Amino acid sequence: MERVRIAQFSDLHLGVNLSGGKLALPPQKARKRRSEQRAALSAFANHVRETKPTVVLLAGDLFDSGEPEIDDLNFAIRTINSIEGVPVFIIPGNHDPYSPSSCYEAASALYQSRPGGPKWGRNIHIFTSEHFQTLEVSSVPGVTVTASAFQRHTPPGARPLAELRAPEGEGIHLLLFHGALETFPLPAEEKGVCPFTVEELEAAGFAYAAVGHYHHGAEIKGPGGRVLGAYAGAPFAFSLSEAGAGTWLEVELSPGETTLRWHRCDNRRVHSIEFDVTGHPDTPSMMADLEEAIKGLGNDDIVHLTLLGKITPGVAFDPGPALAERFFHTVVDASGVEPDYDVDFEADVPDELDATATSEELFRWKMIKLYQDCDDEARRALIREALFYGLDALKTGKVHLR
Repeated sequence: MERVRIAQFSDLHLGVNLSGGKLALPPQKARKRRSEQRAALSAFANHVRETKPTVVLLAGDLFDSGEPEIDDLNFAIRTINSIEGVPVFIIPGNHDPYSPSSCYEAASALYQSRPGGPKWGRNIHIFTSEHFQTLEVSSVPGVTVTASAFQRHTPPGARPLAELRAPEGEGIHLLLFHGALETFPLPAEEKGVCPFTVEELEAAGFAYAAVGHYHHGAEIKGPGGRVLGAYAGAPFAFSLSEAGAGTWLEVELSPGETTLRWHRCDNRRVHSIEFDVTGHPDTPSMMADLEEAIKGLGNDDIVHLTLLGKITPGVAFDPGPALAERFFHTVVDASGVEPDYDVDFEADVPDELDATATSEELFRWKMIKLYQDCDDEARRALIREALFYGLDALKTGKVHLR
């Protein structure tokens, strides 16, 4: 076969908590976002029905749990079943791992507990082994899919792709897995899921690797510049670290060429903005500069604003209410802001002060001693905060909550 077209989708995380954590969507907005999350899968299925690719590859974390709510499970099965005439291959990811009790096991109590509920269609194959297995795409001679299901985190030192090799013989051999490229620019805690290197992927010898796990769409290129595979990205942004999420991927393989086309399917974008309050004499000047920082952001978007630096004592700055009227949802984190007082927490302090010390001097002295005598970082942070609030009260007669 000279040309293969792939529709690649992963990391939807149906059932994820949208009201908890730092995102903290209120109930009405959480319900709206859940409907938009489902709409992403529906739009993908619609596109597949219209374009009829060679194969659909779902690279893990369709659900946020291996045992999702029945309503989410029924919706997903019904929607994916609507993709008729195209073979669909699904792997469980680290959030919805395969187990005997998971929704991916036809004999599980969860799967069987839905009288009249939809069953996975005949054109859908779900990989359930943690070992790589290869299947032929029966409707498309010469095309194979090699894949494994996530069941548990990789033991330290294990290299899941190190010994893996594509099937021998002619044909177009595809790889499907949920894993962490070690050189991807994300924190180390994200990289314990089937870790692999570009060199290991290239040595495996597949025509293309559809990879899930990272939520930012990105191609994976070998040392010679050849496209080895790609992350489709998450089709739905569900946390404040999801800047860049909201995509699925269309892939075309032809002799000597791989073409990648990302489709955007979440109309809301997440923006993480940092704003330094240092040096601003008053609230209007801060708002004017903040307006420049958020210029061009869409009204339908989600904005995570982190305030940093030292604020002029006595100046209150709470942009949250104004931003809430501008964007779908706004989270303001002011925990990194401190009043611009001259305080040296590491300075040498005397054992006691003389009788001429002012109330402010006594207060500073006592709080700095408490700070230096404390070896608990959480308690130290509280002491710092208490000192600054106390200085607010002593110097300005007001306390501005931060």
